[in-house]
Amino acid sequence: MKKSSRHIIPDKKGVLFMRFKNGLFLMNKHAGKGAVSSYRQIVPVLRKAVEHLDEHVLAPGEAEDVCFRYGSNYDVIIIYGGDGTVHECINGIARLGDRPVVAVLPGGTCNDFCRSIGVSDIESACHLIKNGNMREVDIGVMNDRFFVNFWGIGLITDTSENIDHHKKSLIGKLSYYLSALETIRKPDYFHYMIEANGNTLEGDAIMAVALNGNYIGAIDLPFEADHEDGFLDLIIVKEAGFPLVKEFLHKEKIKMTGDHAANLEHHRVTSFSLSTTRPLRIDMDGEVYAFTPSNCSIKKKHIQFISSL
Repeated sequence: MKKSSRHIIPDKKGVLFMRFKNGLFLMNKHAGKGAVSSYRQIVPVLRKAVEHLDEHVLAPGEAEDVCFRYGSNYDVIIIYGGDGTVHECINGIARLGDRPVVAVLPGGTCNDFCRSIGVSDIESACHLIKNGNMREVDIGVMNDRFFVNFWGIGLITDTSENIDHHKKSLIGKLSYYLSALETIRKPDYFHYMIEANGNTLEGDAIMAVALNGNYIGAIDLPFEADHEDGFLDLIIVKEAGFPLVKEFLHKEKIKMTGDHAANLEHHRVTSFSLSTTRPLRIDMDGEVYAFTPSNCSIKKKHIQFISSL
């Protein structure tokens, strides 16, 4: 991991402050609503925190390659986009030996990873680059791919794939809730076998999720997943229905007591292997492109992120 190159210089009033020397600003031009107008507001603020700032508008599918090819040349990479853009960028950055600090400006529908590290809006996120905390965050690994927020199969993948993208553009994160409600009415069960913590877990379920963060679809989950503890929180949901809904209705109490519904298993693991009797599509950070079987692990404190926490 690269030690950030920051130095102290005077501003117009003679006040000393710290900022990065070299930075790369990456923008998904389709991020959020009004991306172009946001861009015009963002860059002047960033230039107060980064002495030499390069800008790049991402073409579809190029984020990972750009971050891998050029990431080591910078002290900080600033990503303006949603969870999908962050996922692509991290898959480039995580493979580097000399990794830059990463800042994320929320520009997507749900911005789940931003929520997990306390980044709530674009304006405050921009100012955090100048004076925010730098946290060493765990990164999940699935086979040869990386995820920063979650890995999942079953109901969670079906929800992602069933989203009406026209509705998503109109009503944002509400489209995730509508898709989840529709999917949960007709859950598709699967049989799994998991090797984790020296034990074998086997049975039928509607969903399995490995959490590195605590938000999915902008929903605060009833677990205490932590980006910095060196563990994945492996959740196996056996069935849908009211017990699953109850988990979310009483999530604060459940977080304190750890008393989950009988149809849900919660395991803290550093790694696990999973197979299913039929190939299932895998959702990582909201991106669906891989299939089971799957080997997952955690790289503890692998990338530094700028955070308000």
